[in-house]
Amino acid sequence: MIKKACQPKKTTSNVGKTGGTMKVCGVTIKSKTAELAIVESGEDGPILVQCGTKKIELADDRNAADIRSFLHAIKTFAHENGVDTFAVKARAHRGQKAGGAVSFKIETLIQLVEDTDCVLVNAVALSNFAKKNVAGLPDGLLRYQEDAYRSAAYHLHKSGLI
Repeated sequence: MIKKACQPKKTTSNVGKTGGTMKVCGVTIKSKTAELAIVESGEDGPILVQCGTKKIELADDRNAADIRSFLHAIKTFAHENGVDTFAVKARAHRGQKAGGAVSFKIETLIQLVEDTDCVLVNAVALSNFAKKNVAGLPDGLLRYQEDAYRSAAYHLHKSGLI
């Protein structure tokens, strides 16, 4: 399920680097799946890291073995790809667009990954960031990865690294 061959791919963004380097994995949680996109700060802006693993799924949220398996998969993914921070697109707790219980379990499991920070990115802030098109969208990014990419790029931008 986890592949090691993840190579950086330059984006077409013209945003300059203002600090050190960082690898951020953007995460969008849909139903029982964590959709992933790794973004690295670079001299000319964000760099999409092409990776074989683009999704990790929680098979059965009521089965302890499946929950441990998901946690192991996300930990392995973070370790093998040198992820410094997870930037998770936040979901509403109430209302029509509220996230389900399974999505909050997945969020918690991501927060439990040792030696890796986890930040929640507000959906409204992410939408405003997308409108400004600070990072743009790189070639090779799949449609379902767009919000995950933007979450990571937003965190890099907010940290002053792009």
